[in-house]
Amino acid sequence: MNIKHLIKDQLRKSDIKSSQDNQLIKALLEYSADENEKDINKRLLRELINKYALAEKRLRSLNNELIEKDQRIELDLKAAAEIQRSLLPQKTFFEENLEIAWKFEPCEHMGGDIFNIFKIDAEHLGIYMLDVSGHGVPAAMVTVSVSQFLQQNSAQLLQNSSIMAPAEVLNALDKEFPFERFNNFFTITYFIINVKNGDTIYSNAGHPSPILLHKSETIELLKKGGPTVGIGDFDDLDDGKIKFEEGQLKMKPGDKLFIYTDGINTRMIKRNFTVTIGSIIV
Repeated sequence: MNIKHLIKDQLRKSDIKSSQDNQLIKALLEYSADENEKDINKRLLRELINKYALAEKRLRSLNNELIEKDQRIELDLKAAAEIQRSLLPQKTFFEENLEIAWKFEPCEHMGGDIFNIFKIDAEHLGIYMLDVSGHGVPAAMVTVSVSQFLQQNSAQLLQNSSIMAPAEVLNALDKEFPFERFNNFFTITYFIINVKNGDTIYSNAGHPSPILLHKSETIELLKKGGPTVGIGDFDDLDDGKIKFEEGQLKMKPGDKLFIYTDGINTRMIKRNFTVTIGSIIV
């Protein structure tokens, strides 16, 4: 007999005037209330356990999906990094009278830094290095876009059989890549070196000053240039003027030219890359 039947049976048999019967009924009612509360708590506990089990199962499923997506993103980043590296010059790049060495170390899979070394004509070598603001994929996409722009317009570097000056190249980039286009800006240094006689012309757009180490061990900072590409001088954005100064120098046998990004001069643990160009022999 359960507690409810027991209480009903007791109520039928009890004498209301009997204090002993009343105490018994009271005890039975209190016991019944306790048992009901225990049943409710058990049901609530079972519901909580079931909900927790379902939540745990859902969490495992979401975690597995997250791991799979992370793995796909990792593979995509590695593939994108390889594409960015493919835009760099060959490691064995060789030019008569000029020894060239470089190192590329992105702080992530890819970054906002890139450079290139290329022939303009039989006597002249072009070199540029740029550093886009920010990190990761957005910055890397801008580096690829700028590199493609320079590659696609490489024929224009020769105008009427004369070489397009570095300041003109930077001015063209400043017009092509306003800040509003990518919400990014970038610094760049651009060199033209005559590999026959060492005559060099350059211009910087907000980039860290290249260093010329003379054979005599004296150091010269190459500071000529202008504002960062994408920001420029707001007073004359549309007047068509050349905003960048040019510097000229003559590299002699034993001189060394160091071109680098801000990952070097800020002494970051994970540097970007450096290009060392030196030992011209004429």
